[in-house]
Amino acid sequence: MSARHVVCAALLACLPTSVACGIPLEMAESAPMNACDGSVECGPGATCADVSGQRACVSTSANLDGLILEIRPRALPEQGAEVSHLLAIDAASGFPPQDPGGQVHSVDLTLPMSASVKATVRLGGSYCENRTGGLPPLSGGQFPVKVEFRSISPILGLPTQSYSTLSEPDGTDGQRFQLSIPAGDYHISLIPQARADCLDDIPPPIVLPNQVVPEQWTLGINAEAPAVLQGSLQVPERVRVDGWKLDLVDPVTGSVLSQVGLLEQAEPDPQATATQVGFSVKFYWTDKARSPLIRLRPKDGVPRPTVYWELAAVALQGSTGNLDLSLLQLDAAARRVEGQTLDVNGNPVLTAVRIQSAIIDRAPTAAYKLDTETDANGLFRADLPPGEYVLFAQPINDTAKAAVKQPLKFAAGDDCYCGQSVVIPEAGTLRGRVQGPMGELMDGAGVFAVPARGQVTPYFGQVLTPGPLLPRQASGVLRNGAFSIGIDPGEFDFSVRPTPGSAFPWLVRPRLTISAMDAAVTDLELAISFPAVLQGVVRDASGAPLGDATVVAWLPVQGATAQETRGIQIGETRSAADGSYVLPLPPSMSR
Repeated sequence: MSARHVVCAALLACLPTSVACGIPLEMAESAPMNACDGSVECGPGATCADVSGQRACVSTSANLDGLILEIRPRALPEQGAEVSHLLAIDAASGFPPQDPGGQVHSVDLTLPMSASVKATVRLGGSYCENRTGGLPPLSGGQFPVKVEFRSISPILGLPTQSYSTLSEPDGTDGQRFQLSIPAGDYHISLIPQARADCLDDIPPPIVLPNQVVPEQWTLGINAEAPAVLQGSLQVPERVRVDGWKLDLVDPVTGSVLSQVGLLEQAEPDPQATATQVGFSVKFYWTDKARSPLIRLRPKDGVPRPTVYWELAAVALQGSTGNLDLSLLQLDAAARRVEGQTLDVNGNPVLTAVRIQSAIIDRAPTAAYKLDTETDANGLFRADLPPGEYVLFAQPINDTAKAAVKQPLKFAAGDDCYCGQSVVIPEAGTLRGRVQGPMGELMDGAGVFAVPARGQVTPYFGQVLTPGPLLPRQASGVLRNGAFSIGIDPGEFDFSVRPTPGSAFPWLVRPRLTISAMDAAVTDLELAISFPAVLQGVVRDASGAPLGDATVVAWLPVQGATAQETRGIQIGETRSAADGSYVLPLPPSMSR
């Protein structure tokens, strides 16, 4: 027979990478196992083959072009962040379209040598001119620098990692650092740190986007004295900007590029309709192809929007001195807004509420976002600048209710914009039955619905345009071959994950759409295939076996355009103490 029901001990004996005893015993007792004595037990399109010393049914065909394996060695305490390596598996070393002997392929996974980055940092300029005790000002090289390398994923959806370190003096009025990281593409940021004797006037950050890091990289960063962003801000008479923060940011990543200036506003002239507030911050800008953004943020709790200006648009003839910025278009006071979140029967729902601006009146480059919660009666209150908003409401600790998105628009006024009702719909239901290749019930398998993310939006687009309402992740476990889970409307990457050690692969269905209709029911009839199998030994860069490493399989899925191609996880395992691994994979993506 092709499905042998076993207890935990038998699962542990099946494959060296099994972690089956991490699941409840009653689930393990009913979980099927892929095992065979001969190919007649496997049916058409499959054959009985050796999988790590055990006989199992495997597919004879596979379509896994573009397969990428992510290897994550077990992190050591001294390493800090977990290191992630991506290895492309081409057709020559992976799965040919057809193999009558069964899609079981031995591929040893050797981690590439880590890139060795050695760098010196020299920052020009003079800082803290008026130090106490008559001490001389500090040079840029006297400030330690926090260095961060943030990896750029080759495909949307694949994980990214950040690696950081702190520089040390190089003995010649500069700083130096070294780092060992996987080679690849990175955004690099260098953030000078405050000193006990100089807390305010520290050198500005340096951002180096889209850097290719080879295996050996000696980097010299030599920055002249930073530029100065200087000018005045016109402020309406009813607006106070004391303690507001002004800085420069990158329009794509949102990285801070300058010192952060705190505005100081003098007492207003009773006869004046506006006041002038000066500002001055130092900045570095390395990417001359794009213009940075000037960002002005109110103090926490002040119901005023964050305002942006494109530097190139306000810097006349390229000069960053004597800039003239204005808030006169934002003289309208915030308006009180009150509402209530209710279910379809009129009962209050405890909800997390996000209100994000779509259009602030008379200020196309201003943005406002507020996160709050309702009280037990579903009531929420906010002070908001007049304009158009999108309200996102997500029930708290209630999977029977669904998240909802609702427009909100109001003009300026002194009265309360009250009585706004937000109806929280009933969550949908995703249910189905899952069989194995020979009709066996796949009891004990985990069911996961993970929100399918779209394209990455640049920072400026994120702050000015409300994004889509992402549904919550939902999960369950197969019992008697069936599942039923509450679910928000939206698009999901759906997967069924058999118990580890069963030698069955995941079933993966990308972009499963759940209807937005209230309490909609989506039914699925699914069947897991026999696997295509990769097996071998995980080795470190020196060739030594690497035990307890996580091996994750990703497959690119083409969207409507090339920019929408995403990586979908289709399997995962861990290497045994001797470095051996067995990775059952779905032979193709489910549709």
